[in-house]
Amino acid sequence: MMLGFKRVLLLLVSFIMAFSLSVQASDAYAPKLDQVKTSVLDTASLQRGADIYAQYCMGCHSLKYLRVSRAARDLEWTPEEGIGHLQYLRDGKGKVHDAILTTLDAQTAKVAFGVLPPDLSLEARLRGTDWLYTFLRSYERDAQGKVSNRLFDGVAMPFVLEGLQKSLPPAAFDAAVADLVNFLDYAAEPAKPIRLMLGWWVLGFLALLFVLTYLLKKEFWRDVKHQA
Repeated sequence: MMLGFKRVLLLLVSFIMAFSLSVQASDAYAPKLDQVKTSVLDTASLQRGADIYAQYCMGCHSLKYLRVSRAARDLEWTPEEGIGHLQYLRDGKGKVHDAILTTLDAQTAKVAFGVLPPDLSLEARLRGTDWLYTFLRSYERDAQGKVSNRLFDGVAMPFVLEGLQKSLPPAAFDAAVADLVNFLDYAAEPAKPIRLMLGWWVLGFLALLFVLTYLLKKEFWRDVKHQA
């Protein structure tokens, strides 16, 4: 029985060591990402990010799981303002209950880029906000005019934010990219602001319940001690 226990222990130690080595190996090849501070509760940041998305991203990328009406309500815009901000590519002819879709034809996109530009609805959940922030700030143009991305080698997406980067100081450009990433984080989970606010209410309720439970416990034990 002791021999069997030793074998199990040896197998467990071997498994832990192999797992640790695999994690270290994956970390060694993982790209270093820049951290970004975002908050889906920051409505002003979401508004700025939505405008940047509409001006620089919506020409190719859709948000097919997010409707204009929902985004307008969450970003504290009227339905008319939502159409103006998020349907401007359609010259204001889009409907408020439409999804936020690009006007780019799929065949044209394949000819121009070689691939169909992905929908960005869930990109923040798939990649993570740090990855998106690093990716958008990793574009470079060499002396010959060739564009590359340090994070994504061979990327088909052009340097769409180059004009914005040239027009802003570095810190302001980083802040603009953070706003865009913040909006994409919201778009990936529109219920996230509600969930976060509800979390604070739940924590407050639990804190109040703890105080009441503690007072009730003291009351019960006071009677027990008195009878003893």
